[in-house]
Amino acid sequence: MDMFKINGIAISSPDSCSWLLSDLSSDESGRSARDGSMSKDIIAQKRTLSFTWSQLKWEEASKLAQLCKNAGVVVRLTYPDIMTGKYITKRFYTGDMSAQYGLWKYTEQYVTNITCSFIEM
Repeated sequence: MDMFKINGIAISSPDSCSWLLSDLSSDESGRSARDGSMSKDIIAQKRTLSFTWSQLKWEEASKLAQLCKNAGVVVRLTYPDIMTGKYITKRFYTGDMSAQYGLWKYTEQYVTNITCSFIEM
């Protein structure tokens, strides 16, 4: 099985991927001004995945940029989720994407330090 897919299309595995689970709290959450106790009312939990590719061929980097940003910012990402312990598909929006033009000689064309984050909708 391909490790990651965007809208059902397999992508090159990133060199690193960090997973973050964020708690979204209600307005009623917070510390008491009277005794400092904490009240936490979690209304949702959302994931953020941050990908980094150290080097991709020009064609692969272009395909990746098109999948992440060209058709809008909302994608369906399939990935191995640490919380569920299995592969899942969820809707994400893509954060900023960056890349550097790396090795660029005659027939060898590579893009380096490519990053993109996926934030659960």
